Amino acid sequence: MPQRGRKRPPPRRRPPLRRRRRRRVNGRRRLLALLILSVLAFTAISGRLIVLQVLDAGSLDQAAARQRTTIIKLPATRGRIFDRNLGDLALSVPARAIYAEPRFIRDKRRTAGELARVLGMSRADIARRLASGSWVYVARRVPKARGDVVQRMKLPGIGVMVDVARRYPSGSVAAQVLGFVDVEGSGQAGIEQQYDGLLRGHPGRIQLERDPKGRAIPQGHRSLEPAEPGTDLVLTIDQHLQYVAEQSLQRAVRQHKARAGSVVVLVPRTGEVLAMANMPTFDPNRVSRSKPEARKNRAISDVFEPGSTNKTITAAAALQHGVVTPKTQTTVPDNVPLCPEKTFRDSHSHAPELMTFAEIVAKSSNVGTIMTARELGPERLYKAELDFGYGRRSGVDLPGESPGIVRPAQSWYCTDLGTNAIGQGVAVTVLQMASVYATVANNGVLRSPTLLRGTVDARGHLAKAKRRPGRRVLSVRTARTLSRILEGVVKDGGTGTAAALEEWRVAGKTGTARKPDNVRGGYRPGAYVGSFIGYAPAERPAVVVAVVIDEPTRGYYGGAVAAPVFREVARTALRRLGVAPTLPAKAVR
Repeated sequence: MPQRGRKRPPPRRRPPLRRRRRRRVNGRRRLLALLILSVLAFTAISGRLIVLQVLDAGSLDQAAARQRTTIIKLPATRGRIFDRNLGDLALSVPARAIYAEPRFIRDKRRTAGELARVLGMSRADIARRLASGSWVYVARRVPKARGDVVQRMKLPGIGVMVDVARRYPSGSVAAQVLGFVDVEGSGQAGIEQQYDGLLRGHPGRIQLERDPKGRAIPQGHRSLEPAEPGTDLVLTIDQHLQYVAEQSLQRAVRQHKARAGSVVVLVPRTGEVLAMANMPTFDPNRVSRSKPEARKNRAISDVFEPGSTNKTITAAAALQHGVVTPKTQTTVPDNVPLCPEKTFRDSHSHAPELMTFAEIVAKSSNVGTIMTARELGPERLYKAELDFGYGRRSGVDLPGESPGIVRPAQSWYCTDLGTNAIGQGVAVTVLQMASVYATVANNGVLRSPTLLRGTVDARGHLAKAKRRPGRRVLSVRTARTLSRILEGVVKDGGTGTAAALEEWRVAGKTGTARKPDNVRGGYRPGAYVGSFIGYAPAERPAVVVAVVIDEPTRGYYGGAVAAPVFREVARTALRRLGVAPTLPAKAVR
């Protein structure tokens, strides 16, 4: 029985049928959309997986390998350089390279300070390197002892690698000939640059895998490619003779307060360079402290007007073409007008003098030489200069050689015959002038100068370098006749008596040339180049010595400033080569 006082709840009203059907449709659509999105997402992920694991698998695997693979270069031992007697001129010694991985260094300031104390470097410089944020070299070519100290310090983020340093045991001896190497060990000048391909060898490498903290992965891939050492070179240089040439040249430059100077010593028969000295010079062990002027090999790079040493070419051409003989007599005044606007004069005033051609050369008469050149003619004089190698490089195995300057005879002015005859108006290197006299000394055959005697293989066997064939410039008869004339230069009455040797006969020629003014034209007042070039023994020449003193201010004649250097260097060279004296004991003064 129903209870009184309680109301019944109203009956629930069901939504209309249409609304219920609409809800079911919307639910199905949402499910379908969700299904489609899921399928699309799955397809995209599957496609990406296929790309990553199939299509890009190789490249990604390589990228991962690159991230965990480290390559450490092993420097090759650079080939040694010996003198002709197998004395060390340049060698490589064990060294260390200090590197840093800045991300593992917490206190960079403290680390920089500790490294600076050991390495002798600037603390600020090291700090700059550590601030780079990436792997960086702190120092290269560090002495092994210092590198070992750094290794024992065990500084976080600082590592030590094996390296090689270049050393020159004799310091500045033959510095411009040898050259030097850069921080990477590549040749930058001289023999080091010329034969860099032979000397450098082939560097090796170690390849290993490391984890993100830089630690080697024990089971990771490792490979070793050992370094191949460079080839050893044997030069034609005689180290002791080179030292004597440099010392003698240095004294002359200081004594005469000259700007610079050069000495070249050649073997005329082979073209071998026994010495090539230049002042000023530098120490290749401390190349960063040197000036560019000191590093320059002036004997092959700088050109100068040779002055009277060029009269040897004029004499050679005149003798070769039969214009004169040594006994041809000529009345020589102290001046000769070659052009309406130009008169050439001798170095001193004198009355007209009857002179033989041999005396004209011995006394270095400008007027007599020009008179001979006038009979010879410009075409034949110009051809003689070309035949002796003017205007082109000698072919010596050194970088930076100048070809010199010689103008074609077709473009000569009226005065050029006179200036060329006496060595003004033409520019050459010291090595070119040495080659001129070497040609005369070698019975008229010109040999290309060379500094390479050979290479040394792994067994220590010397393989001699190939020599280029010579080229005949003068007949044997002309060369020997000219040699006898050049002997008169060194005898009493000649201009080169200071070059005479006690035990050997000498042939040669003095030279005193004015220096051109490259800014205003003409010649600079008071600026000269003094030279002496000759060979000994005169009857069977073994060595040619060329000495050039640039801008001496205490005397400037070649017979005074250069001839004494020739005497000292030539004497040493002949004794080093074991050449027996050619003058009898009674003739020794």
